[in-house]
Amino acid sequence: MGNETRDTAEEAGFGAEPVAGEPGSAHEPDSTAEPAVRRRSPLIAAALSFLWPGLGQLFLGRRAWAAIFALPALVLTVWVVVQLTHGLWWVGASMLDESYALTVAVLVVLAGALRVASTAHAFLSAPRARRFRFRPLAAGVVAALLVAIVGMHTYVAADAWLVHQADLDIAANNNIFAAGTSSSPSPSPTATPIPTPLDLSAFHPAATVERSADPTPARTKNPNRITFLVVGLDNMPGRAFQNAITDTMMVVSMDTGTGKVTMISVPRDTSAFDLYYGGWAESGLKLNELVNKLINGYYKSPDPPMITLKKEVSFLVGLPIDYYAALDLGGLASMINAIGGVDIYNERAIDDPSTGIEMGVGRVHLNGSLAMLYVRSREGAGGSDYQRAARQQALLVALERKVASPSILPNVGNLISLAGKVVATDFPLATARDYVSAAQHVTSISNCVLGPPYSYHPDTSTTGGTWTSRLDMALVANLSVALFGSESSYYGLPGVVPAACQA
Repeated sequence: MGNETRDTAEEAGFGAEPVAGEPGSAHEPDSTAEPAVRRRSPLIAAALSFLWPGLGQLFLGRRAWAAIFALPALVLTVWVVVQLTHGLWWVGASMLDESYALTVAVLVVLAGALRVASTAHAFLSAPRARRFRFRPLAAGVVAALLVAIVGMHTYVAADAWLVHQADLDIAANNNIFAAGTSSSPSPSPTATPIPTPLDLSAFHPAATVERSADPTPARTKNPNRITFLVVGLDNMPGRAFQNAITDTMMVVSMDTGTGKVTMISVPRDTSAFDLYYGGWAESGLKLNELVNKLINGYYKSPDPPMITLKKEVSFLVGLPIDYYAALDLGGLASMINAIGGVDIYNERAIDDPSTGIEMGVGRVHLNGSLAMLYVRSREGAGGSDYQRAARQQALLVALERKVASPSILPNVGNLISLAGKVVATDFPLATARDYVSAAQHVTSISNCVLGPPYSYHPDTSTTGGTWTSRLDMALVANLSVALFGSESSYYGLPGVVPAACQA
């Protein structure tokens, strides 16, 4: 009975006392190990090194090898701790930096290799006589430990690598817009010389504001302000951004010092607008067609297509725009699904037969497909482009709140990976970590849609039958100064009186 118990223990790899005369007994000569070490189980040593590299070697009394494996693991752990001291969201935002994501992927692979080497070495470092007592079950346990290490580290490294590739994809998407800079503006059918203010008033009934055509310098630069032009692209097959129609144009500005966010939606049908580089667009051209016309060579501009749109909207709104973010609205549905949907408060009932969406007033949970119907609906009772723009702002606010919540952290890698397929931006992703704290501490959000009274629809008989809208630039100037004060390029101009949003 006693022999059976001893044999069972040794089959599991847990060191029962060796018997004299058997391999591994205290009576077998072994000049390489002390008797106490020779009685220690290789399986336990391997399990300890699985938990922490070098721990199994220390268990076996091999201190030099323990240091060789433990010190690199300690260095990697210190690096991870230092990163986490900034917060989990800082780490998540840092993954938008392609070099950071690549570093994480490489370190995860190296950590996995270190654990595999340490676990295997701990098993093989046990006295030979003890290894002879191993049975298939114990050997299988060690093999399972090695497979677990490879699986865990491969999974994490693959996620980090996918994020790295997503960062590259976002940059590649941006290059589609950034390439193809036009030369100097061409007068052709693209731009008409700016007429006198008297003639201009025929198209802009309250256009009494005159200023420089350079939209870049503001009256006072706020170092804490960061401003984006958020563009929603529709009818975009795959990643062919150049074939897309600009369905949404929204200025999103944040003062990181105060936490105040301002959102302004510019109607997509805006036409007959003054061009920042001189002249004005013909009455039949809508602002949402500008990028497409530039890419296809119909219009000329001194800047690439998306930069032109960014500067143009900046010129109209009166606030320097730092970056643009162009989103494929079709792909946005996948991103919304990836974060578990969003919750919004629908302020106005929707009954749109063209999209089939019916929604009452109140709180609603939107999945990806319903969210797309929500932001695209403009028909039916009470529907309009301006109401749709307001809903787009509401969705963007809901997205910001959901993404800034801790619940999204486990899915950050997948979210970034999806973004790589549907987002183009000139924002330096490596700096995203610098804005994490500000994004999590938004104090207020004010929004305005430049619908009536800021814009009106001219009679289609004057636009060749095309439905368009035109901005009342005097009212826009008043709003700009009310929102941004001395930062607005309209600030201090004659006739400008600050006035809050009237939409």
